[in-house]
Order: sequence, then structure tokens, then C-alpha cells
Amino acid sequence: MIASILTYIFTAITIAPIVYILITKNVIRAVFSLAFSFLGLSGLYVLMNAEFMAVVQLLIYAGGIIVLMVFGLMLTKTTLNKGFITQHRSLFFGSLVSFLLFISLAALATRSGFKVGFTEHAGDPVAQIGQLFLTDFIIAFEVVAFLLLVALVGASYLAKKSGE
Repeated sequence: MIASILTYIFTAITIAPIVYILITKNVIRAVFSLAFSFLGLSGLYVLMNAEFMAVVQLLIYAGGIIVLMVFGLMLTKTTLNKGFITQHRSLFFGSLVSFLLFISLAALATRSGFKVGFTEHAGDPVAQIGQLFLTDFIIAFEVVAFLLLVALVGASYLAKKSGE
């Protein structure tokens, strides 16, 4: 009973900010409402006994991606002295396309044959992921780490060059 109530609450926390994103014209407010949506999604992960995914959702999306988006908006020189206001082109057409896409995806999901339910796995999933990263997928792990380092160095170089 409590799990059902919490599911409805976290679903509302996930969906309401997305509706606000569709309505608002302020991009900064849209980014922060997206952060609240990520928090609600993290709560849904906790209810599904996927604690690792909940923590990843909080750290990577609600933390890193939102901060990246805010810094990107703040450092963009094209919006200087204009504010972060957008102009909606066609609210009716966008809503219609979104609704049709939702109906299509819902119909596809119901006909897919996926079983809804939880299976218990033996052992700690975080430890299993860590062991796979450092054994079977070590090359991919190191390549991604190197690419992130190159992106960080490149971003700092571009920031220094544009600041001069």
C-alpha cells in the first residue's frame, strides 16, 4: 500500500516538471525543473530495488549533466543581454506529435512481450559491475577515461583561449 502511494508520488515528481518544461519559456527554469524530474526518477529506481541506478541517476544526471547545462547556458555569449527566453513555435503541433509518439511507444511496449517483475540476483551488483569493469571491459574503461581526459584538456584550452 505504501509502495503504491510512493510510486504515485515519485511519478508525479517525475512528470510534473516535464510538463512545466513544455510550458515555460525560461531556459534556466526548464533546466532546474529537469533536475527535479531526475530526482523523481531516482526515487522510482529506489522503489524498484535498483539502488545503484538511483545513485547513478543522482550523481551523473541530477548532478553532472544539470551543472554542465547551467554552465553552458551561462558561458554562452550569444544570449548576452537577451536573457534566456525562448519562443514557442507551435504548442498545439508539438503536443500532438508528443501524444502520438507516446501512444505509439505505449502500444509497442504492451505488445513487446517483456515481463514486468523483479528478479533477485545473487551477490552485490555494484561489486559485479566493478569486477567486470576491471577484468573483461578494462580496455573500454581505459579508452573512455582517456577520452574524458582529452575532452577536459581541450575544454580548458578553449576556455583559456576565448578568455584572452
